[in-house]
Order: sequence, then structure tokens, then C-alpha cells
Amino acid sequence: MEIIIHARHLDATEAIKNYVNKKASKLTKYSTKITKIQFTLKIEGVNNIVEAICSAAGGTLVAEVTNADMYAAIDLVMDKLDKQIIKQKEKVKQPRRSIREKVPAEEEDE
Repeated sequence: MEIIIHARHLDATEAIKNYVNKKASKLTKYSTKITKIQFTLKIEGVNNIVEAICSAAGGTLVAEVTNADMYAAIDLVMDKLDKQIIKQKEKVKQPRRSIREKVPAEEEDE
């Protein structure tokens, strides 16, 4: 898994980079098909904005969070990605219903 960190309007310290890498590596427990995660860390006024774009075999997931604290914003964006990965995984697990099952019983009797 490739982790890319971009910083706009701030200098990303080693502590922040290590924190992002540590949090991002935990996503592999949900899916091993994640190929790349791109983080964009921005400061606009007093708000810290973290955007994460996760490329996986099933598609691309995007999460963005605004918070006053950069570390809290990273935590929140990781929580959003966790939920999206779990939701995507559950969709794949569900069996597909045939067209016959979707037709209401009343229409079949006529």
C-alpha cells in the first residue's frame, strides 16, 4: 500500500507524517486490496482540513474533514474511511437477487 502525503499552506512535520502513516496502515485490517491512499493536509484560516482519497480494487473512496486540531482531523477522516470500507465490503458480501425475486407476488398472479 502506497501512502502519499501532500501539505498545502503548511509544513508537514515528521510527527504528522508518522501519525498519518500509522493510522493509514490500520486500514489494511479491513481490506488488503487497498493500493494507494493520498492525504492532502491544508490550513484555511483557523481550520485544518484533511482530505483522503483511497484507491482500492472495488473503487475509490473519498473523505474530507475540517477541524481546529490537525490530529483530530486525521482521526476523523480515518474514521470516515473505516466506515466507507466496511460498507463497501458488506455490499460485496450480499448475494444478488434475481429479477424474479424483485417482482411483487401480486403481479405474478395476473
